[in-house]
Amino acid sequence: MLILGSLEPEETPKAGVALAVAESLAAFPADRGHRIIKRGVSSRLLEPLACYLELGKGELAEVLDLDRTTVQRKTSRDEVLPMHAAESMLRLIDLRRMADDTFETTADADAWLRRPHPLLDGETPLACAKSAYGALRVKDVLVAIKYGGVA
Repeated sequence: MLILGSLEPEETPKAGVALAVAESLAAFPADRGHRIIKRGVSSRLLEPLACYLELGKGELAEVLDLDRTTVQRKTSRDEVLPMHAAESMLRLIDLRRMADDTFETTADADAWLRRPHPLLDGETPLACAKSAYGALRVKDVLVAIKYGGVA
């Protein structure tokens, strides 16, 4: 099981884990993401991820397409996340970093990720990003915003 590189949650205070996880994945190439998912991602990273994304545990479970009970069970037993949830986790970190880069403040990025958008069929970017194709749509909108396209 992989705890994203050599990062072990016990080695870093909880507040720092979320940032360390995000930084360790910054602009990761596709082959690294594939290796991370293939080796497995610890459920212990769900809490720091929720902190980084500023989501409640229930919201995070929903975005990762996991049942809340499943999240609690996996976390308490320190189990590996299902592949689809690990992929979603990496996708969300990537989108959050992209939103942070697009907007002036983290608060603006967070607000945008939670606000329904007309180019995403009225869904929030976080909800749209549940699938890989939805995440591509969100990235397209972020690029348009950043570089002056229509969004």
